Amino acid sequence: MATTRYGLLGYPARHSKSPAMHNAAFKQAGIDAQYDAYEVAPNALAATFKSLVASGVAGFNVTMPFKEAIMLYLDDLTPLARRLSAVNTVVIRDGKTIGDSTDGAGFWRTLREPADQVILIGTGGAARAIMATAPKSVTLHVFNRQSDRFAEKAAMVNDLAGVELHDLTEIGMYLPYADLIVNATNVGMQSDVSILSTEQFYETQPDVQVVDIIYKKEPTPFVAAARAAGRHADDGLAMLIGQGALSFEQWTGQLPDINVMKQAIMPAEEGEE
Repeated sequence: MATTRYGLLGYPARHSKSPAMHNAAFKQAGIDAQYDAYEVAPNALAATFKSLVASGVAGFNVTMPFKEAIMLYLDDLTPLARRLSAVNTVVIRDGKTIGDSTDGAGFWRTLREPADQVILIGTGGAARAIMATAPKSVTLHVFNRQSDRFAEKAAMVNDLAGVELHDLTEIGMYLPYADLIVNATNVGMQSDVSILSTEQFYETQPDVQVVDIIYKKEPTPFVAAARAAGRHADDGLAMLIGQGALSFEQWTGQLPDINVMKQAIMPAEEGEE
């Protein structure tokens, strides 16, 4: 039998650790499969996706900036993906492409400690997944920069999480009470800008959890700003593993070895090639 193929659709995508993570998990599970990163120019998403499906690729992960755009080309959506208007996992069953979201569940299951008072910055696909799957015990405070779509985003946040969307300029009064602060924007992915400053992190509790859902070889600006204030901060690798494990299970019907996935991507984080 031919090797089953899976892949990531994104732009950029070549930096992704998903291929190493999934290929290690396939090997450990004895599954003859190959996972590749497909870096797709935004104006080529439709043609590339249809071509890959026609060539026999059996499933996908979807990352920025395609979590919403991919929905136009899918045959169906799970109720969660439809509610979120965002997809990070595509499963192909009986020739039909079905979009789902494993981002939220993947995020919450990988926290170091349970959280109560949570600051979430952003309203994109991953942010919506996090807020829609938040445990009932969580008090969520969602922030976004002002824009001409602020009212539209506020209505969406209220629909998904039953909470108000705050202007990012109001975040200062909430920082001292948060036990988890999450950057769910792409600010800092391709720049040295942090959406919160080190001075703002000094206003937080010393034991606050800080998570940036993006990751780079070096600490992201958000993570660096938090660490400069002496706060423990993690990038998006834990979430990457959590959501990836759930995608793997959907594609194969098997639970992957989380430790194998983690070991496949952690060496580079520690400075090795």
